[in-house]
Amino acid sequence: MTNATDVLAATRREHLAARHARRRFLVLARLGIVATILVAWELASGPLIRPFFLSSPTEVAETLVEWATSGKLWYHGQFTIAAAFSGYLLGSVAGVLVAWPLGVLRLAYRIVEPYFLVAYSVPAVAMGPVFILWFGLGMTPKILIAAYFVFFIVFINTVAGFQQVPRELLDATRVMGASRRAQLRTVMLPSALPFILAALRITLPAAMIGAVTGEFISANRGLGYLTRASASSYSTAGVLAGVGSLSAIVLLMNLMLRPLRHALRWQQEIDVKEASS
Repeated sequence: MTNATDVLAATRREHLAARHARRRFLVLARLGIVATILVAWELASGPLIRPFFLSSPTEVAETLVEWATSGKLWYHGQFTIAAAFSGYLLGSVAGVLVAWPLGVLRLAYRIVEPYFLVAYSVPAVAMGPVFILWFGLGMTPKILIAAYFVFFIVFINTVAGFQQVPRELLDATRVMGASRRAQLRTVMLPSALPFILAALRITLPAAMIGAVTGEFISANRGLGYLTRASASSYSTAGVLAGVGSLSAIVLLMNLMLRPLRHALRWQQEIDVKEASS
């Protein structure tokens, strides 16, 4: 027994060491790719490509430092992040709440499905001017555009999660005396949860896209506005600094979603449908 325990412990230590080695390799490989791109970019800007079209990483970094020290980065960033998070929450909650009854009542969903498909086919970017026309230039249209980007992804996948529950399983639980509420709690929600989590995993960056889209169309604050203002003044470094800031925020959002990825590890891979943009 002792030998078997020692073997299991040694195997576990080897497995953990191999996992840590893989993680270190991944981190170093990713950092190496970034370093290579930055060096090539720095060498290409000027000798090969005019700085007007592609500013060097040094100039972009100087612009970011200037924005950070002057407070521009934090001032405009807070509005973009607030609009993205608010739109994410609104779109996610609305998508689940609307999909809930329609996923259960399949006939009702078949009746209204064409209308959702028509709305789903409308490019989300095209709704930006409509929301701005209806709600003005404040935070509300940016939140709604972000929610629009999120809603259909969550809605479609939640409905798919409910409808993939085998009818035979529902019939069996009904024969055993389970009420509709019990079926929903014990069968349908657990079956649909991987689909919901998979949709939530990818929609936080989509919410950021929606918020920035609203700022690009019409706004006087936010990182999208700051990037558009840099483009208007022909500041390539400012445009790239704005894009880099948005990319960094999306990267942090993806790191925040890591618990969702861990929650999905035990599930089979799920094909998540994305809304058209």
